[in-house]
Amino acid sequence: MNGKWLLALPTALLAGGILLVACGGGGKDSEPHRHGNETWEVKASLTEMPSFLENYSGRTKRLYTIVDKYQDIMKSVNCYCGCMDYEDAHSSLFRCYVADQGEDGVTWTDHSSTCGICTEELAKIEEWSKDGKTPEQIHQLIEDNFNPNA
Repeated sequence: MNGKWLLALPTALLAGGILLVACGGGGKDSEPHRHGNETWEVKASLTEMPSFLENYSGRTKRLYTIVDKYQDIMKSVNCYCGCMDYEDAHSSLFRCYVADQGEDGVTWTDHSSTCGICTEELAKIEEWSKDGKTPEQIHQLIEDNFNPNA
């Protein structure tokens, strides 16, 4: 009878592991992982930075740290890098930094980390905000400065 248990144990462990992965357990999503052509990483909030930023410059890292502060403006402006034309289109500049935000946390994306237009738009939002521009004025400035059809 002990021999049967020795054979059943690896099977049970394998089945448990498969079930854990299938149900999303084990925290795998909190590790950086590829999602299409982007790297995604889940964190608790907009103030907890993704580990994939370790691979990028100080400017890029700093821009990610201000997403929380400027998220309302970012959600109201378009991004003009072409991402809004993707099959899985971005809905705003905010989506270039954050793929999803909900009760389970924030899914950061590295899309903007390799895109000069995304980073420049956020840098300008910060600059214009510090200059006292209203969100409406910033929206118009983004259109005037980044929309190729303007």
